[in-house]
Amino acid sequence: MFLHGSNQDEFSLLDFAREVAPAHPTYCPRGREPSDASFTFFRRRTDRSIDEVNLTDRAAELSQLLLIIGQRHGEPALLIGFSSGAIMAAALTARHTALVSGAVLLRPEKPFTQNCFPDLAGTPFLLVSGEDDERRERLDAVGLVDQLRAAGAAVEWHELACSHGFDPEGGDIMLTRAWLAKRGL
Repeated sequence: MFLHGSNQDEFSLLDFAREVAPAHPTYCPRGREPSDASFTFFRRRTDRSIDEVNLTDRAAELSQLLLIIGQRHGEPALLIGFSSGAIMAAALTARHTALVSGAVLLRPEKPFTQNCFPDLAGTPFLLVSGEDDERRERLDAVGLVDQLRAAGAAVEWHELACSHGFDPEGGDIMLTRAWLAKRGL
């Protein structure tokens, strides 16, 4: 399942999905929270901090789609999220672990201030951050990597020489393809 970033919609990651997983089912839900002229998956406060109650509620709603995907395909969903979609993917993993088989988190941030991940023994994660990301601090990715590893997840983390958007050199695509190929996907 592909989860778009803020100020985007359900069509935003379709080209990326075609590039990294052309032969696989593609689910691209639209976030329910208004964000400028488009959408996001959860609210932020005026200071840009995450409204954790809203995030938890929206994750519970989205978990219903994960349940349907799991039933349809006979296995938990793999999540690929960009920016706020990466935060939502991490929140879904934290709150609805059994419905998630792993995740690719592009330009991530910790979903909750407190470490919230249950035992993720061996669950695979790819995190990709941008060295010049104007919307994230380097510690945002480091903190999430530390939390996931403390929960036993198998984490691969890369920093690309780019800003918050997709790497113009195609690094996000290449890393995601390689990571998926290692898992036979």
